[in-house]
Amino acid sequence: MDAIPRKLSHFLKFTLRIFLVSTVLITFLQVIMRYVFNSPLSWAEETVGVIMIYFGLIGGSLGICYYLHISLEFFLKKFLRKQEKLIKYIEIFLYIGFGFIETVCGIQLMKLTKFQVIPATGLPVPYTYLALPIAGMVMIIFAGELLIRLRREDNYEFGDNYTIR
Repeated sequence: MDAIPRKLSHFLKFTLRIFLVSTVLITFLQVIMRYVFNSPLSWAEETVGVIMIYFGLIGGSLGICYYLHISLEFFLKKFLRKQEKLIKYIEIFLYIGFGFIETVCGIQLMKLTKFQVIPATGLPVPYTYLALPIAGMVMIIFAGELLIRLRREDNYEFGDNYTIR
């Protein structure tokens, strides 16, 4: 794995860990405040929702470099051996296309909602939609890395042996 995608992968894994721990802690705090002190936090539900949006979109984009998405591997290995490289190119270009659409539409949504605010937190709504362009760019970067590896015909896999640590 080249230096930039490797560093980006490590940074994103660290960030996703922070998001996951934050979600668990805020949810736990919300349960304690609601059922023990009978005074729920007004901001907790919206904050967890925003964190989960970032976690899902960025995590899905990170999944490209670890082959975590559904693919046609069974059919490639069993029936379409000769067309394997063509199908992998199609898959990579679909990732790039989806990343581009995600980026462009995310920026448009940010522009459309630039004056809106999430009520309980006071957080501007465009910050919620910022997850789309970030995830789209990450998807394009990792798909580009896959494309480079496919063109060079590297035999080793992208990612850390199919594990996310």
